[in-house]
Amino acid sequence: MTRLSCPSCRLRFAAAATATITTCPDCGQHLEVVISAEDTIGFRLFTPLDPQPELPMAVEAALPIHDFGRDCT
Repeated sequence: MTRLSCPSCRLRFAAAATATITTCPDCGQHLEVVISAEDTIGFRLFTPLDPQPELPMAVEAALPIHDFGRDCT
């Protein structure tokens, strides 16, 4: 598991956040890879203020089928 943290802000990021975040949302500096969980003791966990938008649901739709092989006269 990849763990990232920002030493200047003392923030740590969950595994899901490390897939999309490359810089610290507070200070803008690049995040550092942490080798062990012990290195993040005392760091607070970053939680985004805005909830993630829900993904759209797939909707089945009926579309007319055109037979382009026939002569329509």
